Amino acid sequence: MSASSNASVRARAGTILIIDDERGIRALCRDVLSRTGHRVEVAETGSSGLARASSDRFDLVFCDINLPDIDGLSVLSRLLQLDVPPTVILITAFPSVETAVRGMKLGARDYVTKPFTPDELRMVCDRALTEDAMRGENAELRRELANLIGRAPGMEDLRATIAKVAGSDATVLISGESGTGKELVARALHYEGQRVGLPFVPVNCGALVGSLLESELFGHVRGAFSGADQDKQGLFVAASGGTILLDEIGELPLELQPKLLRVLQDGEVKPVGGVEPIRVDVRVIAATNRDLAQAVQKGHFREDLYYRLNVITIAVPPLRDRRDDIALLAGHFAEIAARRAGRASMQISAEAMDWLTRQSWPGNVRQLENAIERAVVLAAGPRLEVADFETRAVPAPSAGPSGEDDPVGPDELISLDEVERIHILRVLRACSGQKTKASAILGINRTTLWKKLRLYGIE
Repeated sequence: MSASSNASVRARAGTILIIDDERGIRALCRDVLSRTGHRVEVAETGSSGLARASSDRFDLVFCDINLPDIDGLSVLSRLLQLDVPPTVILITAFPSVETAVRGMKLGARDYVTKPFTPDELRMVCDRALTEDAMRGENAELRRELANLIGRAPGMEDLRATIAKVAGSDATVLISGESGTGKELVARALHYEGQRVGLPFVPVNCGALVGSLLESELFGHVRGAFSGADQDKQGLFVAASGGTILLDEIGELPLELQPKLLRVLQDGEVKPVGGVEPIRVDVRVIAATNRDLAQAVQKGHFREDLYYRLNVITIAVPPLRDRRDDIALLAGHFAEIAARRAGRASMQISAEAMDWLTRQSWPGNVRQLENAIERAVVLAAGPRLEVADFETRAVPAPSAGPSGEDDPVGPDELISLDEVERIHILRVLRACSGQKTKASAILGINRTTLWKKLRLYGIE
C-alpha cells in the first residue's frame, strides 16, 4: 500500500520566544506551546526580547507589533539580522492587519490576530516549524545528492535509473563497494518518490549483533529478555509510511532472515516476545558491498530472501571506473569543506588535481571527500597543493595492536588516510580492542568506526 500523497513532515519540538506586553497573551502562549513539547521563553518588551534572542538561539519568535518601547517591525528587522535568524510570526490586533502584511513583506513568516484560540496558535506554530523542517531536509538532501554528480556513463545510467524507480514502491537492492554512495542513492529514491515527507530510516545491519539487531528492527515487549523493562518500538514501525534502508544487508544473521522475509511478504512485524503481529507500510531498500548471489551459493544467505530483495538492482560504480569525475567531485568537496571551515574559498592546484586523479581511492567517494576536507582544514593558504594531502608520520611505538612492528618509519611520507588507519589501530590497542571506548576517544560513533575498520581492512 502506498503512502498518502498529502502526508507531510511532522512539526518537531522547537525553542520559542514570545515577545508581548500583555501578561495574558504571554501566559496563554507559554501554557499552550509548552504542553505540545516546545521550550518557551517570554519577554514583555522589544528590548528584552532582542536581548534574549541575541544570547540564545530560538527556532521561532512570536512578536507583538505594538510594544511599549520598540515597534514590532523594528524588532523583526533586528531579529532577521542575527547570525542564525529565527522564524518570526507577528501578533497583531485586527486594526493592525495591514501592518502585519507589511511585516511579512519584510521577512515575517506569518501573523496571528488577537484574540486567537489555543488551536489557532498551535496550528500557526506547527505550520511554521514544519515548513522549516522541510526546507532544512530539502537543503540537506540537495547537498548530499550533489555527491552523485559526474559525467561518466555509469553515473548517467545511475541517475536515469533513480528517476525511473523513485516513483515505484518496489523493493530495491543497491550494490557497490564501500564509500560509493549507496545510502545517497537510497535517499534519492525516497525523496524523489511518493513517500517524500515521511520517515527515511537507515539501519546498519552490520553494526549490531543478532539479538540487539532483532530488537532494533522489530521492537520488543516488556519482559522479553533481561533488561527489557518497557515496550520498545522497532525501526520498521518507526519507518511506517516511509522508507527503511537495510544497509549491509549481507551481514544480516541467518536466524533473522526469515523474519525479514515475513515483512516483505506479509507487511507484518512481530516484536521480540510479542504474540500479535503489527502491520507496517514501508518501502524496503537494501544495500550491500557483498556478492549476495555468491553468499546464497555458500549457504550464508537465504535464496528466497535474495529474490525478494532483488526486485530491482542498482549498481553504483566505484570511483576508479569514473576517474574523469574525480576533478568535479574534488572541486565540489573543496567548496563544501571551505564553507564548513569558515574560509572564503579553496582552489586545488593543477598538480594536486593530477595527484588526486592518479590515486586508487579504495574507499571511493567517501575517502576522497574525507581527504579533501582534512586538506582544507589543515591548508595554510587558499590553494591545495600535493603536500596538503601528504604528511610525515610522527615517531611511533614499536609495536601495533597485534604486536607487529609499526609499518611506518618516522621520516616516511604517507597519506592522511594511512595516518588515520594507524591512529585507529593505536587507539584500539590502548582500549584493548573495546570498540565502544575507542569510538568515544576518536569522536565518532560505533557505526562509523565499523565502516572505517572495513575500509582500512582492520580485523
